Amino acid sequence: MHGWLTAGRAAIAVGMLVAGLAACGTKQQPPPPVPEPVVIVDTASGLSVGAVPAYRLAASPSLADFPSRLLVLNVKVESNAEGVLSVAPEDFTLQLPNGQQGRVFDRARAIEILHRATLGDANLAYLAQSGSHLYGGLSEEARAELNDRVLGQMFTAMVFMKGQAIQGFIVVDTGTPFASLTGGSLQVVAYRLRDATPVTTVYPFAAPPAATAEAH
Repeated sequence: MHGWLTAGRAAIAVGMLVAGLAACGTKQQPPPPVPEPVVIVDTASGLSVGAVPAYRLAASPSLADFPSRLLVLNVKVESNAEGVLSVAPEDFTLQLPNGQQGRVFDRARAIEILHRATLGDANLAYLAQSGSHLYGGLSEEARAELNDRVLGQMFTAMVFMKGQAIQGFIVVDTGTPFASLTGGSLQVVAYRLRDATPVTTVYPFAAPPAATAEAH
């Protein structure tokens, strides 16, 4: 009887050890950093803007590794002008590389799309990497965490003043999937609260890096 108990305890210990090693092997990795926009200073208007495609939104999981017409942009706006300004996603205009105009969704519609679509890395460079790649460029854990982050940091109507920066995500529809927005632009119009005077600047999209962008 004692021998059986000893053997049983040994088996339990081995099982716990194996389970612990398996848990270590499947430890979740942190999600990749969100691409950070680089602001271009507009000395004429005093309004500076940066924008970068952060994620693609696939209408179905089978399209997670293809260019998408639905994109999540990370947008940053700063002011060097006197006074208080207001800005909202409705004040953004997306000019596409083919000269046509894209659609910028309001916050409510953008959230609805995010709940229905599959989030993927905006930079398709991961497809050229040797060996296998993650579906959509993101693990399931990273996809869920980043989707929650985008939902929690959607760009909404905001007010800001000189020396202050505001930032958030917007969802856009390009109509036709583009491999890159290079050659396109994002126009931002802010309004002075004191007299509703518009302040406009345009951000031109540059070519994406060879590998997935990292925050800096």
